[in-house]
Amino acid sequence: MKKTIAFILSCALCAALTAPALAHNYDFSTGEGTLPGFGKSTSNDDPVPTDPMSENTRRNKDAAFLPPPYGVFSGDIPTDPSSLYHDNLPGGTYSSYGTAGIVGSNGGAYTPPPASGFEASTSVVAVNTEPRYYADGSIGTIYVARTNKTITVFEGESLDNLKKGAGHFSGTSAWDGNVALCGHNRGSSPYFSFVKDLQIGDKITYTTLYGTRTYEVFNKEQIGEYDHSKLGWSAENILTLITCIENTPELRWTAQLREVR
Repeated sequence: MKKTIAFILSCALCAALTAPALAHNYDFSTGEGTLPGFGKSTSNDDPVPTDPMSENTRRNKDAAFLPPPYGVFSGDIPTDPSSLYHDNLPGGTYSSYGTAGIVGSNGGAYTPPPASGFEASTSVVAVNTEPRYYADGSIGTIYVARTNKTITVFEGESLDNLKKGAGHFSGTSAWDGNVALCGHNRGSSPYFSFVKDLQIGDKITYTTLYGTRTYEVFNKEQIGEYDHSKLGWSAENILTLITCIENTPELRWTAQLREVR
């Protein structure tokens, strides 16, 4: 009996070892419905279009400090100074003096054409704005026809300068555009006491190492002590004079003169 059982077990073992494995016993199906919890199969993802203009773009936080790629701002704007793109002021003449001036192709002063919609002006475009100094440290003089007096002008509106003459507001131009000067109205150095007596049409001559210009009064008024509107840049050549008003510390006299030719 034992031999019979052993024989049967041996036959069963041999049959199991010799039986072929059938492929249909295993399921390797693929597709969308196989594992819905993991989303769509990557083999079926839509292709991501590439943009050659944005490839290799740095997106880390220090990328903002990188210089822009070459040609980003080039466009079709001409770089020649004669182009109207660079004539942002109506008419005028660029001075050829010094490094600040723009020199034309013929070596002389370059005069741009008037911009469209503007009338040509005889005013000089503000280029020479830095003070040039005489041997005594001054930057120029003004001659007041009404008083027949000449006043020396120094750079800066410091009290030391106002003791010696007129002070030039360093935030304004020293030659082209709006030249603003100040001085005392009274006291031991009342160099600007004449301002309160100026009349429309009075003339003042301003002389510097740049040259000499004559100006004529076209406006005179009182302004607040913190009113800086008269110190703004101007396309015209203007001389602005400012001084205190006696017993009225919150106000100032101001006179503005326009260049005459």
